[in-house]
Amino acid sequence: MSSLLKVNAGNRKIYRIIINASRKNNQRISDLISISGKKNIPVDLISPADFLKLSEEITGSNSNIYEDSIISQGVLALVSDYNYSDLEADLGNGLFNSRDSIIVIMDEITDVGNFGAILRNCSAFGEDGGIISKHRSAEAGSRVSRISSGALEEIKIYRVTNIVTAINKLKENGFWIYGTTLDSGKQIVSADSADYAFPLAIVLGSEQKGMGKLISENCDILVKITMSGKMQSLNVSTSSGIFLYILNSYRNKKCGRGSK
Repeated sequence: MSSLLKVNAGNRKIYRIIINASRKNNQRISDLISISGKKNIPVDLISPADFLKLSEEITGSNSNIYEDSIISQGVLALVSDYNYSDLEADLGNGLFNSRDSIIVIMDEITDVGNFGAILRNCSAFGEDGGIISKHRSAEAGSRVSRISSGALEEIKIYRVTNIVTAINKLKENGFWIYGTTLDSGKQIVSADSADYAFPLAIVLGSEQKGMGKLISENCDILVKITMSGKMQSLNVSTSSGIFLYILNSYRNKKCGRGSK
């Protein structure tokens, strides 16, 4: 919840904060109340029973009667929908001019659980944004926010019409594009031995079929996780954690960024 109040990457309008009164003396809750007050966001303290009832009503409803909602350990925020960022505008205003920027491109990641877990990994390793397609992709909603443990509120998400067009736009702005694959071949490099160039974007393929052919052809370099066991594939969210750990470690050594 603190990410929503302090970062709010989705530029949500926060209508109201509702707090389980039994937790009002918790220091973290006190801090949230203080921040809300400074931002002129209304705060309601309600009984534990009423809070539980309201939480169950919201999480069990497929309707949008509460616009959107974010629930976290005794705190409920009633907010507007997540607002996707404009990739071309942010490239134009120099947001990614940093030499060590990393963007994660998600090609047809349709499972909400995987999407949320990938965003959590992005937050953990300090990545600069995520790109998804307007079609055949999970959306940035309340379920994703809960699954990501609030990481959605920290990560700028760019929702584009065409992934290949976005890749080419990134290339025009100095990005190197790394695609992930399960295949083997002379042109495919082990992720832990690749020589990465920054800024970069890494493409994660869909749960069922990996990266699309055209997207793969537009990548500069293909990388894979080398596995020695019988299982030769990993869930895409698990793979994302490994790739992002490798990239972050490489970035720390090459760019002197250090852990966040």
